[in-house]
Amino acid sequence: MVELNNEVNKRKPFSGMRVLIAVAIGAGLGLAVAYFLKVLIDNSPAEIALGRLRLFYLMVISSGGLGGFAIETMRQLQEEATDPAYRHSKSNRGRRP
Repeated sequence: MVELNNEVNKRKPFSGMRVLIAVAIGAGLGLAVAYFLKVLIDNSPAEIALGRLRLFYLMVISSGGLGGFAIETMRQLQEEATDPAYRHSKSNRGRRP
């Protein structure tokens, strides 16, 4: 009979706090990008409605937070995976073929 290795890595459980910190960092980076875009738009001759600009800034900031969420969640899930397909040989990292 074939035994399946279904045990989860008990050393590092999934940490929701790390994900929230990554969301905050991503939103902070999104805020920096949104501020940069605000300065560019304010110094351009374009006239854009204030409501549209606020929604645009909100979209940029939330995209940064969502990016941080996705990266940290996938990193933790890959760390916990027991399937060998998710394990990379570290000898090939950083080298070009």
